[in-house]
Amino acid sequence: MPATSHRWLVSPSFDLGAFVVPGALALLLALGVGLQLEPREDDSLALWILGVVLVDVAHVWASLYRTYLDPAARQRHAQLLRWTPIVVFLLAFMAHAVSPRLFWGALAYVAVFHFIKQQEGFVILYLRAGGETGPRDRALAKLAVWASTAGPVIWWHTQLPRRFTWFLADDFIAGLPAVVGRVAVWAQVPILLVFLARRAQLAARGVGHPMVPILVALTALSWNLGIVWFNDGRVFTLTNVFIHGLPYLALVFITGGRELVTRRLPSSTTLAVTVAAFYGLLAVLAFAEETLWDRLVWHEHVSLFGHGQLELGELGLALCVALLSVPQATHYVLDRYIWRVGPQNPRLAEQLGLTKPT
Repeated sequence: MPATSHRWLVSPSFDLGAFVVPGALALLLALGVGLQLEPREDDSLALWILGVVLVDVAHVWASLYRTYLDPAARQRHAQLLRWTPIVVFLLAFMAHAVSPRLFWGALAYVAVFHFIKQQEGFVILYLRAGGETGPRDRALAKLAVWASTAGPVIWWHTQLPRRFTWFLADDFIAGLPAVVGRVAVWAQVPILLVFLARRAQLAARGVGHPMVPILVALTALSWNLGIVWFNDGRVFTLTNVFIHGLPYLALVFITGGRELVTRRLPSSTTLAVTVAAFYGLLAVLAFAEETLWDRLVWHEHVSLFGHGQLELGELGLALCVALLSVPQATHYVLDRYIWRVGPQNPRLAEQLGLTKPT
């Protein structure tokens, strides 16, 4: 493989700050929480607001900047954008009407797949930035990501019930033998060792992007710490949300979000104001969504969202849950299309810095 200069999406400081620092800080904080403090039955309200609402839910709404708020995307992906919310609503409504457990179980497994695929996508992005086109290295990197994410999830299935859930209790299927979980966890070791040895070999030859092994290692540490090592919902939230949501927000910002916001602001607007406007819309939408979830479905945070329980009945509840799940489920579907570099998204390679001269 000939030597090649790797590219950064924006700059070393931006890329490390967006993709590495949030996950690393979350890991350190999660480790401190897991080792020093007694687990509680519920995550603290502050952590829930910061992690779930302001990062996880907000990053779901960030897809708007690459879809419904972008005139070019609306034209290019017209049928996809028109039909996806309708289809996911109908499927969600039917599933919840049949069985709430069926709905939440299906959504949990789709969410797990989405989270794993996003980590894989981050790694593949830097393989492209490093000019690594070899199928073997790509396959090995993907295998390393899947081993370090699916392995802990399989182990989780053998340890049910736990003190934390993905969405609700019983959303994962219980009954998997414990030996399967142990094999899945230990199978990570040889795969990751082979992967890291290969990355060291590439680095010695002056090729390969340094972000690739960093992202895989960060993913492996986060998923194992949050799922395998600690039985604590706070640790799981810290390790699960920040490594997923914050890099996504940064990606959306550089691939159209900043441009869309800048068009609506004075030309003299500073970067800080632009970021605040970009994120402010997402925060408002996230709080609005969670207010509806809590007032209509959960009724868990009355101190934050107030009282307002309604007697919905089974079909009414199915209708509300289906409607409220549309942003999340739509995000899962659209992400399969809006991040593909190629004719479907002709500006994406340029926005990601993949076409700039080295």
